[in-house]
Amino acid sequence: MDTQVTLFRAALAALAFLTSTCGDQPGPDSVELQRPAVALAVGGASQLNATARDERGRVIPGATFVWASANRAIAEVSSTGVVSGVTPGTVDISATRGGAAVVSQITVTGAAGPPLVTGDVSFVIDGSATYPISRFIYGGNVVDEPGSYANARMPAEFTFNRLGGNRATAYNWENNYSSAGKDFKYWNTADEESGTKSGGTVRRHADPTFARGQAFMATVPMSGYVSADACGCDVGITSADRTKRLATHFRVSRATKGSAFTLSPNTSDVFVYQDEFVNWFEKTYPGRSGHATAPVFFSLDNEPDLWHETHEEIFSDLNDNPKTPRLQTYAGFAETSIVYASAIKSVLPSALVFGPATATYTGITLLGRYPTPDPVHGTQNFIDIYLDRMSAAETKAGRRLLDVLDVHFYSEGGTSAGAITNDYAPQDAAMIEARVQAPRSLWDPTYNDGSWVTNVTGGPIRLLPRLREQVAAHYPGTKLAITEYYYGRGGDISGGVAQADVFGIFGREGVFAASLWPLAGIWAEPYKGDGNKAYAYIFGALRMYRNYDGAGGTFGDIGLKATTTDDAVSSVYASRNAAGSIVLIAINKTNAPKVASIVLRNVAGVNSARTYVLSAASATPVRQADLVVTGGAVSYAMPAMSVTTLVAMP
Repeated sequence: MDTQVTLFRAALAALAFLTSTCGDQPGPDSVELQRPAVALAVGGASQLNATARDERGRVIPGATFVWASANRAIAEVSSTGVVSGVTPGTVDISATRGGAAVVSQITVTGAAGPPLVTGDVSFVIDGSATYPISRFIYGGNVVDEPGSYANARMPAEFTFNRLGGNRATAYNWENNYSSAGKDFKYWNTADEESGTKSGGTVRRHADPTFARGQAFMATVPMSGYVSADACGCDVGITSADRTKRLATHFRVSRATKGSAFTLSPNTSDVFVYQDEFVNWFEKTYPGRSGHATAPVFFSLDNEPDLWHETHEEIFSDLNDNPKTPRLQTYAGFAETSIVYASAIKSVLPSALVFGPATATYTGITLLGRYPTPDPVHGTQNFIDIYLDRMSAAETKAGRRLLDVLDVHFYSEGGTSAGAITNDYAPQDAAMIEARVQAPRSLWDPTYNDGSWVTNVTGGPIRLLPRLREQVAAHYPGTKLAITEYYYGRGGDISGGVAQADVFGIFGREGVFAASLWPLAGIWAEPYKGDGNKAYAYIFGALRMYRNYDGAGGTFGDIGLKATTTDDAVSSVYASRNAAGSIVLIAINKTNAPKVASIVLRNVAGVNSARTYVLSAASATPVRQADLVVTGGAVSYAMPAMSVTTLVAMP
């Protein structure tokens, strides 16, 4: 046993002792590995499975573990226990949960790959380990809305356009009215661009979206009320006037009509039907629900965890007391979601339904009820209950009703001056460092961003693995989406670096759909109202994946395993595109040039690589000198704070 393994086991024992003494940590009596010793070849992979048992020896269902390798140069292990051989040798792989840990001894055999070139960081790309990448992760919100990106020219490289936001909650498809809610004085208004035509706002966005070959998301209101007029006035929020206000300024929204549909709805009656809206969409855009590259998706409303704040015109505080907001209950919201999802599927069985589109991490955990526990489920995790209800609904209905678990996630990391999403906060070195590291909270079990969210999670957020674990335990087969996010300062290279990292993470971690929300604001004040400057580097990061050469060159939809020896300094992602080219994204998160030693394993016939760079010098990809690849290895000097697309060539 070498010194490194000895030290690793000693550290593991110390960690187990320390965590076992903490009363707030899970503490199973034992953790077991089904395979205490495994042999595999260089480049091979094997699944390790761990089991946790309580003090009575009973298996703890749904238990999660932190996996670690004593020496990543010999073997690596994923967050789900997949171990991969790197070079010949013997190494311990550990599985830890709370105060218990166990190791499996891994012996890697066979010939070593090409030697690593000396550098600041080492990248290893394995062409034999692949995964699918969804085309819908390169999305944006309301990319056709005048002013929403401060009138920036929208890049054609987006693959997905979501029509969501707070106005969607009270949108009346029959007369095209909606309520701004808290966003603007609780005004009911008509769409200035499309007037009172049925579905006019939806058509205004869907027409150009489909013309560009992009997917489109329509939002189905579920609050029970939609706007009845366009008074252009503050309709009020008091509880005392709520009954009169809802009768005067709103219409009752129902999931199902129960009679024949029409494309010319009666706008003078008191009801609006959402299954009729879905039918209108299908008749207007036939076959879109099953389209391979430019389908329609349906969202079950928008940010229900904040309805009591964003739509007080509908959800007034009880007795006008701000201490008693009109909160959603787990069961009530889940049952409403089932009713509306059933209505959508009854019209379009093949349509993908997304939900619940919660706004914050408190929405994920408590449906926004903090500090008030749910009357039935207390402080249990809301998403767990939601998925359980949706799973039971599928069993009862005989078909899946929820296809995609959708949440919104805005990083709370930052500095004392503000969060990284605040474009107006001082952009000092600490803020820039927080921004470029923040994407690690999406996956990294070793990264703690220091935000309030980590207090809730009890350590690293690891959002996407955490959500995958919840899906596996409560509703297997459900896809994942993040349909609102923003990492800030899209007009600076730090924003571009963070955005490029996020795209790579979404692809590697199996996200099905994602769409950016433009938080720089309509005025884009740091850039004097110029949206083209405010989002320049975000759009640049998009082009590094979707059009790096200006001629349609894309990152592929088949991902390849890619690892770096230093996640704080760098990120690397790899793919095989439709043309068969191996495409890499190399990211330098520091303010100094870094040399990356790149090794290509199980990738034949590569002799050179074209390079395209996004850096502080240019917000659009710039072609640089080709690299020579020898024996599957190449050294590349990454510019300071940059994103590079490398295209391997024969």
